[in-house]
Amino acid sequence: MAPTWANGSVVTITHGETGTTFRALVEKDKAGQIVTLCNIDTPYEKLKVSQHDGETSWGAGGGKFAAFAVPPVDSISNTTFTFQLCANQKKLNVDGSEGWYLGVSSSSAASRGILLTPDHVLVGNGAPCTFVVSEVTSRAHMQLSSATACNLPPLTPSQLESFCREGYLVLPRAVPLPLVHDALRRINHELGKPGMMIDGGVEGTAKLAGNISNHPAILDLYRPVHTAVESIVGQGCVVPPLGAQLALRFPELCAPYEPLGNEWHTDGMRQGKWNPFSLLVGIALSDTATSAENGNLLVFPRTHRTLHNMLQSPTDKEDLLRACVAADKAWGQGQHLPNLGPPLALKLSPGDVVLAHPKTAHRGGPNFSPRALQLPTLVLVVS
Repeated sequence: MAPTWANGSVVTITHGETGTTFRALVEKDKAGQIVTLCNIDTPYEKLKVSQHDGETSWGAGGGKFAAFAVPPVDSISNTTFTFQLCANQKKLNVDGSEGWYLGVSSSSAASRGILLTPDHVLVGNGAPCTFVVSEVTSRAHMQLSSATACNLPPLTPSQLESFCREGYLVLPRAVPLPLVHDALRRINHELGKPGMMIDGGVEGTAKLAGNISNHPAILDLYRPVHTAVESIVGQGCVVPPLGAQLALRFPELCAPYEPLGNEWHTDGMRQGKWNPFSLLVGIALSDTATSAENGNLLVFPRTHRTLHNMLQSPTDKEDLLRACVAADKAWGQGQHLPNLGPPLALKLSPGDVVLAHPKTAHRGGPNFSPRALQLPTLVLVVS
């Protein structure tokens, strides 16, 4: 017998042994036999279980690792169920028997799951156990928060003129802080996992591994500036970004130094691509407004015109392309790029947005602050 809860309903799920409860939004397959549990506050997040270690969390995607078969234990009242994960049905659970089930463990145990109370954790690789499920409402009432619904108006003629002249434009407080904080919480959660930092490549900075860069909490940062972006790219011509670059800037221990005029890049230039996208959208997640040495985003104003002119000259174009493709070393280690003059450190507050021309030279600035981490910009590419 399939559960009688409606697709889109909100249910309260109570663990039979401990009495701990949580609420979830129900998503059912067409046959009504398979159930996915979604976060009420952020419905795009599903209760999912890691394939390898059984870590249980709310997150986007999941497939069969977020789907549960929910047979009733009591066919008469149809209120008591077990939740068996559709994946890993032959894999041993924490008690050594076959199959992974939704369960509740002690928070002092080694299980990695969702904290329900100070003493109890919801896990997805437990042994069979029962839950009592009651429907709170057959249809959840959802609405966009004021933070998500906030959209900037189109750019003014003076803003467009400034963008065309300088090659970039700063939009103060464009993204509401609740969206910024949600993105930061997701990123910092990933940073807390062991082994999540990987080599960052040419610029010598570390990168965050995993797929957090395309998490809905990250992509939601773009929503408020979509109309402003259309002012530049064209109405109806913008494809919303599917991923982002997380620009981490950790403190440096060397003596402070000034970035040089030949230490820059444009995205795609090392692959010989000068127009890989239409617009670069940088969103400040950390406060770099008080200093130019906090890992700020550095831009080289008006260089979109300088580089464009160089690319129109056959001689300059050949030299420029050769230097760009060969720029495969960290800053200060043999770069032969053209000197574009001193960069400008943008002093940004959380929620500030930078719109930049794809040919505007830029780079991440050094971080000489005492803080353990600066996360000044999140870069979204608009095609």
